Amino acid sequence: MKTGKELITNINNTIINKASVGFWWIGQMGYAIKLGDKIIYIDAYLRENPRRTIPPLFKPQDVNNADIIMGTHDHSDHIDREVWGDLSISSPGAKFLVPNLVLDSVSKDLEIPYDRLIGMDDGISVEIDGIKVRAIASAHELLHQDEETGQYPFLGYIIEANGVKIYHAGDTCIYPGYFEKIKALGPFDIIFLPINGRDAVRYKRNTIGNMTYQEAVDLAGYLKPGLVVPGHYEMFEQNSE
Repeated sequence: MKTGKELITNINNTIINKASVGFWWIGQMGYAIKLGDKIIYIDAYLRENPRRTIPPLFKPQDVNNADIIMGTHDHSDHIDREVWGDLSISSPGAKFLVPNLVLDSVSKDLEIPYDRLIGMDDGISVEIDGIKVRAIASAHELLHQDEETGQYPFLGYIIEANGVKIYHAGDTCIYPGYFEKIKALGPFDIIFLPINGRDAVRYKRNTIGNMTYQEAVDLAGYLKPGLVVPGHYEMFEQNSE
């Protein structure tokens, strides 16, 4: 197994040609994604936790190559507040994308300057150094749209660069109109989907669920992407697929 620094070096040294993408699964719904010479970390869960069955693959201090760091929602295994401050130091040029509902608290609590943060919400699109990102509302297990602002706490991201289009669903269940909404924004070369499902036992423990692997297969069959990547399993014994 590579050390953390060796893995970072491997990411740096991997050559990504036009219309290609490189990605590394780093646990849960976390991935390092390389498009051309740009590197994105999304939902990177890097804190130490004795309940983890998969240890962090590298230390946040080793992540010196991030151009964009994305969090789909404000749960610790997606926006890892224990390490985002360290990531802001180790990758001083990185921009952070978060749901707009938590932008203020992320900046204040983690001492990340506002000019390095970009608030996202359903339908919002931004472009950063040639990387286009659009946010899509996710339902984890419900949409939980904020009554005052109309904004959503759980998001997925569509990422487009280097001739490749990717959909990272974040944590989500199926909701009315979801299939058609995503389809209209494709076609996709790769989609990353959670598959850990949900049930009453987990919900009673306040473990919020996602689509099942059967539902993920249905979505994949509907969208017909080039590649489907399952995630959000094997990290915790009581919340796997």
